[in-house]
Amino acid sequence: MVIVLCANPFPHSSQGFYATNNPFQTSGPKGRIESKMIGNNRIFMRIDLPGVEQGNVTVTIDDSKRGVLIKAEEQSRNKNVSSLRSYETHVTLGYHCCEISTIDNPQVTDGVLRLFISTTPLNINGVPCCADEDIHGYLVLHERDDPNMAYENERLPDGSAYLRLDMPGVPKDDFTTDVVDKGRVKVTGHAPAVSHDSSGRSYSADAGMLCDPGVTISYLDDELERYAENGVMRLTIRDPCLIP
Repeated sequence: MVIVLCANPFPHSSQGFYATNNPFQTSGPKGRIESKMIGNNRIFMRIDLPGVEQGNVTVTIDDSKRGVLIKAEEQSRNKNVSSLRSYETHVTLGYHCCEISTIDNPQVTDGVLRLFISTTPLNINGVPCCADEDIHGYLVLHERDDPNMAYENERLPDGSAYLRLDMPGVPKDDFTTDVVDKGRVKVTGHAPAVSHDSSGRSYSADAGMLCDPGVTISYLDDELERYAENGVMRLTIRDPCLIP
């Protein structure tokens, strides 16, 4: 049998993954960041950091007291990961009448950071100007060095195919992989709503590397090595496309 390298099954975007939305997400709130008002002068924020776990993220208030700087490093215990990702993201208040006073309870679960931002109204001519909740809850996301693809794939030295798929928020035991349609590998996952998330999110991806039309491909379930952690599924597919 001859092993053939197959085409990338995922579309590329000129804007990048994190600029818009995860292409594998099938339901739930769109976008990498979600924010909402929680009581007076307090904002809840969710931000996706796939591959990151608690203890490898720092959250600080910037010098202007109007922004939050988030830095994080990916971790992985998978032997096929050749390089780890780093994140640097800056979010700022979208108005000028308040400043950030504290950041409360930053927690990372399954590759998703959640935290609370408390603000203090500034006085203009002795009058607090931060009373409009619609304005108060507005955050602006500034991308810096964040990776822009929700996946990667490569051929390993032994001929196997390695794939990474980001599905932030999905617990490691809630990923599923199925071999269907004569060799198509399908990955699904559900991220439950946590804390003040507006709702849960669902994901679905065809992770199989499809060959040229007319080529017979065969995946056996025991040819798949699965490794899920921190909102990321990693697959190693041995002999992914076989021509008898």
